[in-house]
Amino acid sequence: MNAPPGRSQKAGSFQVSISSLTLGTLYEGVLAFSSQDSFETLWPSVCQNVRWLIPSRRMGILLCSAPSLEEGFEIAGMFEHGGFQKPVDSRFTPETAELERALAQKNAQWIKTPWDPMVAERSHFTQWLFQDQPEMLFVLPIRVKGKTVGALLFAMASVAETDQAMLSTLGTIYALHVGMTYALLRISEERKEMQNQLVLQEKMASLGSLVAGIAHEINSPVGALQCATDVVSRCVQRIESLLGGGKPPADVAIDEWCQKAFKVLKENTELIAVAGGRIANIVRSLRDFARLDEAEYQRASLREGLESTLTLLESELTDRITVVKECHEIPDIFCFPGQLNQVFMSLLRNATEAIEGPGTIHIKSFTKDDFVYIQISDSGRGIAPEKLRRIFDFDFSETGSRVKMRTGLVTACRIVQSHRGEIKVESNLGEGSTFTISLPIQG
Repeated sequence: MNAPPGRSQKAGSFQVSISSLTLGTLYEGVLAFSSQDSFETLWPSVCQNVRWLIPSRRMGILLCSAPSLEEGFEIAGMFEHGGFQKPVDSRFTPETAELERALAQKNAQWIKTPWDPMVAERSHFTQWLFQDQPEMLFVLPIRVKGKTVGALLFAMASVAETDQAMLSTLGTIYALHVGMTYALLRISEERKEMQNQLVLQEKMASLGSLVAGIAHEINSPVGALQCATDVVSRCVQRIESLLGGGKPPADVAIDEWCQKAFKVLKENTELIAVAGGRIANIVRSLRDFARLDEAEYQRASLREGLESTLTLLESELTDRITVVKECHEIPDIFCFPGQLNQVFMSLLRNATEAIEGPGTIHIKSFTKDDFVYIQISDSGRGIAPEKLRRIFDFDFSETGSRVKMRTGLVTACRIVQSHRGEIKVESNLGEGSTFTISLPIQG
């Protein structure tokens, strides 16, 4: 900015033309940082735009990370000579009583001659802020709902009182919008964290309810393995006895006895292979369902996710529910496969619970208009119209004397929406329900 007539701008000083500042400049600055969606981009944007409003070469951003201001501040960023830098120190505690009082005030504060050469020990942040020996320090509190959440510190040259009043007004407006944006981003971060916790809790609940079924599924092949191993062991002992000079029963020829022994060994070896394969399949399905050993966001097959989920639910399907699969070729998509598997688990378990007697679950997959569609239909009792409108809201169920909050469909809906997809439901009482998931192929 050029200095207006009657006001000089000293080379190398902090002084710039203040009278040329307008509310339009303030408005443009507020718009520039209000569109930020993360703290990593918010603070550099705040620094870049506030330099057109407040003539300062150095500024620092402090945040109240503790309930009390007396416990110090977190240094969110430092700005000098047009560049943003992260701090060396993570914490800052005011080293003078005047600065401590200014940071505790609700309104903008001016500190004259903040540089005190007699103070020997200074923090790295204080040394950096006072490096050019500023004549004034401008303290601008960031407030949200009447509470101070941080402050902007500006190291400046001498400013006239009339200009101080103007800067205080403009800076207060700017800090108000900084506080609003900061609060919105914190709410957004807390909401994301809450959703992640909800997804994790639902996933752990799903895995917990699978334990009994998986234990039953593994127990059967393990029992077969133990039985087959016992038979093989006894056959091997008899063969060793025969080779060591023993004799078969008197009424059995040696050739017949050997053929019978080898037949038993062959049958039991096949049984061991089948049981071992069954256990390996269950373990692989559990691993594919949880996706614990893979990167979260990746290209994955939805068909594999459905198959692994169905394998884990076999104990609940038993013999009363028939699963009909009509899976057309669908491309792999970029997604969080573990989360989508959780969606499939929730929908398939709801389908099994809706079928009280013998019934059918129909699974269909296809592509249309750059979207992948997964349909899960059941022949169960259906959903009443008054409940259908709130099917993806938090629900409560009563089990005995306890009331439990059900979050399966809520979490499923949030997961699909986070993939920029959609989940719909159609249902009639006594005719079953159909859930349709649509996900973009391009992710």
